[in-house]
Amino acid sequence: MNTKNFIENLTSLVNEYIAEEEAYTDNVQLQINTLTWEMEIADPDNDLPDCDYYPMMDLVQMSSENPGAWEPDPEAIESIAAEYVFTD
Repeated sequence: MNTKNFIENLTSLVNEYIAEEEAYTDNVQLQINTLTWEMEIADPDNDLPDCDYYPMMDLVQMSSENPGAWEPDPEAIESIAAEYVFTD
């Protein structure tokens, strides 16, 4: 995993969340397994060891081109990526 791939994977997951936002609770979380770098949209009650959690709503912003619609927030996504050091 490298930073570019991490950001691409996370952005893809945020787009998945946006596409089906009504299927999730308001406090749904991004779950990142820090051993495998696998990511998923998770219930906030999980709190598994070796996983970090971030609120999904912190990763979206209102679209400037499409008022009323969400889009991934690149700054928030890059901020999460900056918390990790990738060796590959």
